[in-house]
Amino acid sequence: MLRISTQRFLFGGGRLSRYAKTIAPDAEKLVRDKFGSMPAVHLVLNGDTSQLDHLVNIAEAQLLTGINPTQVNTVSRSDRHSRRSFGQTSIDRGGVLIVLQIPNMRHERDVRETLVHELVHAHQLGDRSARELHLKYLKHVWGRQPMKDNTLTAYELLIEQREVEAYGAEDLAAQL
Repeated sequence: MLRISTQRFLFGGGRLSRYAKTIAPDAEKLVRDKFGSMPAVHLVLNGDTSQLDHLVNIAEAQLLTGINPTQVNTVSRSDRHSRRSFGQTSIDRGGVLIVLQIPNMRHERDVRETLVHELVHAHQLGDRSARELHLKYLKHVWGRQPMKDNTLTAYELLIEQREVEAYGAEDLAAQL
């Protein structure tokens, strides 16, 4: 299931936001057909570049005990550097959250490739074991429960492998 919403757009979100809404169901089908099952995905088309981390942090904080979602901006996540990024994917209560930074994109190709890329990450985080492992990682990066060094190293390697897979899948975007 794909749910789409917009965040902080003036005047309806612009051409690239409308384009993203139009192609998102087809992009999700492409990724599902290539990689397999997809979790419930909430796609947020974000119009405020200062809000990307905040939106993802809020979703993650709601999964963890001891973190006040209203104060997440005071937490610095060393694993995030998103000011210029096109998108981010993480788990949330309902499945997976994807936030696309529409103002950072210049062309429809940016939208297509980023959407496919992030949907591959949604697939990667979609099954129960991947979700549980990512939740342990989030507990670590949020300072709630440290991971053992070898477990952390292995998970960071998996994140790198997933990133390579997602970049490799961007070619699918040409079918949109």
